[in-house]
Amino acid sequence: MPKPNTLLKRTTNALLDRITATDGTILPTDSALAREFDVSRTTMRAAIDRLVGTGLLARGSRAIDILRQPRPDDYFDEAETDGPQELIERTFMQRVMEGDWLPGHVFSEAELARESHASTVSVREFLIGFSRFGLIEKQPRGGWRLLDFREEFATEVADMREWIELPAIERMPRHPDAETLAQIEEFMTRHSEILDTLPARKAELPGLDREFHLFIIDQLGNRFARDFFDIVSFLFHYHYKWDKAAEIERARIALTEHQQILAALADGHVGQARAALEKHLGTSRRTLLAALRPETPRSQRELANA
Repeated sequence: MPKPNTLLKRTTNALLDRITATDGTILPTDSALAREFDVSRTTMRAAIDRLVGTGLLARGSRAIDILRQPRPDDYFDEAETDGPQELIERTFMQRVMEGDWLPGHVFSEAELARESHASTVSVREFLIGFSRFGLIEKQPRGGWRLLDFREEFATEVADMREWIELPAIERMPRHPDAETLAQIEEFMTRHSEILDTLPARKAELPGLDREFHLFIIDQLGNRFARDFFDIVSFLFHYHYKWDKAAEIERARIALTEHQQILAALADGHVGQARAALEKHLGTSRRTLLAALRPETPRSQRELANA
C-alpha cells in the first residue's frame, strides 16, 4: 500500500492527465472523481485543492472549473510517485543497465537501500522476490551475486516475450484516436532524435525501449504481462551492456525496427505492425543468444586447431 503522500502525488498526476483529456472546461464533483480514480474523497479533495492553489482549477458552485491546461511543472516527478518497492526496483535496474555490474558482481542490501532511500527490510523483500527468476542469488556470507544466464533460460524468456507482445499488438486500434496518435508521434520523434545522435545518446535506449514495448503490452490490460517485461528488459539490456561488440549497430537496428512498427501503427495497418514486431523480436532473440555465446577469439581457435 503506497504511503498517503505518495498516493496523493499519484492521484494529482492522474488528475492532470484527466484534465488534459477532458473535452470541456469543467470537471465532476470531488465524490465523482474519487469514485472514478478509486481513492477516498479526502485524497481527491487534497489533489484538487493543490491544483486550485496553482491556478489550474477553481471550485464552482456545482462543479470544478478548468482555468488552464496542465504544464510539465504541474506534475510530480516520477520518483516521487513511486512506492518503496518501485524505487528499489528502479535503482537496481539502473545500476545493472547503466553501471559496471557484470555476472559475478556482489552487492549488499545496505548499498542498495542507501541508493534507493529505502529500508533494508524493503530491499530484502524485493531481492528475495526477484531471486525466483534465477538472475541473482544470496551469498552464504552475506550479500547478493548477479548470475550468468543459461541459454535455455534466455530462450524461454524470448518465447514468453513473443507470446505476450504479438497478441498485444493485434489489439492496437485500426483507427487510432488523437491520444494514441499523439503517443505514436512522440515515440517516433524520440526514436529519430536518438538515432540521429548516436553514439552520444545510446544510454537513453534502454528506457525508451522499455516505454515502447510497454506501450504495446498495455493493450492487453494484464498486470502480469507488464510485470514480466521488467525481467525481459533486465535480461536483454543487461547482456547487451555486457557484450560491447557492435553495441552501436545493435542500437541502430533496434531503433529502426521500432520506427517501422510505429509507422504501421500510425497508419492503422496492424497486420504490418505485427509482422514488423515479429521481425524485431526475432532480431532481439538472435542478438541475445549471440551475447550469451561470444565468439571464441581467433588466437584461441588457432591454438585449439594446432
